[in-house]
Amino acid sequence: MGEKKRSASADFSFGRLVAYALGAATGVIVVAAIVILFVAQVSATAALIVALVAVVAIVGVIALVSRRMMAGVQAEIDERRAAAAAREEETGTERNG
Repeated sequence: MGEKKRSASADFSFGRLVAYALGAATGVIVVAAIVILFVAQVSATAALIVALVAVVAIVGVIALVSRRMMAGVQAEIDERRAAAAAREEETGTERNG
């Protein structure tokens, strides 16, 4: 028999989102720390610049992971809104708000 497909919102978990985002950020921190240790032997200023770039990269990675995980849920929200609007148009009713 055909299996019923679970919705993206049913599969979504804020805990998993946080874990993946922080895991990705941790990966960037580990790589940046190693690079900073090697660069600091040559120049402290260069190491500071690498550290600042790492902070920007951490924010970017968290945003990227969060956006990719939310894309499926947002697509489902858009589909449900379109379906509700189509039903309202068919029945001639309008939502208040």
